[in-house]
Amino acid sequence: MKFDVSSNCKINLGLNVVGVLENGYHLLDMVMIPISLADRLIGEIYDEEGELTITTNKSGIPTDRNNILYKIYDKFYEKSGFERRKIDVYLEKIVPFEAGLGGGSSNGAFFLKELNRYYDNYFDEERLIEIGKSVGADIPFFIVNKPCRVEGIGEKLTEIQGNISEDIILIKPNFGVSTAKAYGNIKKLKTRKKADIDGVIKGLEENNLDLIKESIENNLEEGLLLNEQNIIEFRNCLDKFENLKFFMSGSGSAYYTFVNKNISQEILETLKTQLQQCEVYLCSGV
Repeated sequence: MKFDVSSNCKINLGLNVVGVLENGYHLLDMVMIPISLADRLIGEIYDEEGELTITTNKSGIPTDRNNILYKIYDKFYEKSGFERRKIDVYLEKIVPFEAGLGGGSSNGAFFLKELNRYYDNYFDEERLIEIGKSVGADIPFFIVNKPCRVEGIGEKLTEIQGNISEDIILIKPNFGVSTAKAYGNIKKLKTRKKADIDGVIKGLEENNLDLIKESIENNLEEGLLLNEQNIIEFRNCLDKFENLKFFMSGSGSAYYTFVNKNISQEILETLKTQLQQCEVYLCSGV
């Protein structure tokens, strides 16, 4: 079976850290929406016994068992009990990594769905979410791949409406952020701002961008702004664009802003010119 699928990323519209489990995982309450910027997975599942072979267009991405695709491959065959198949996958990487966009988790989720499709949808969606959760916290969201309120460690999903009519401009600076570093700084915050998640959801339902903007906060960004100099300087740089309001996605380092479709191309070119060390993308919700 050949496959060729787009593996889109996400942004967070608000992120509250609401607790910590004994195993160190943080409990979250946030909104995620899928956006159009996507990687591409091209491959074939053969009707013969074998192993997974991964190739990619980007240096620095592991192609061995450290790749999330291999972790999904191992977990799927462990849980299904099927004989392992020979599979070739080419990962065309476009979504920036260490950016808070969930690119790797998306790759894992879409590959998991293709494996399941090969076996005539052997697992239902709920079971795919369970399998995905055991590999990565953001994978359950990409199994559903619809606007959701996301709670727990990422496995509790409530679908919501996503009626944003504006375009989204995504900016990835020339540095990444360690997810561990972002979460590690949370305990240094004496107080935390709280995203109004209900307000974000209401704004999405009503296509009320002002309500969405005023409801967004991100506890992970708050923690990073304590002492992560790259983020502090980049945030200050973005704040100079007085007519645009930027928000960090997840644990960063990527930021996004909403722009009217009539002027989005013009703003895109302006940002590309003034932020030449950054990757700048024009996106939409999916």
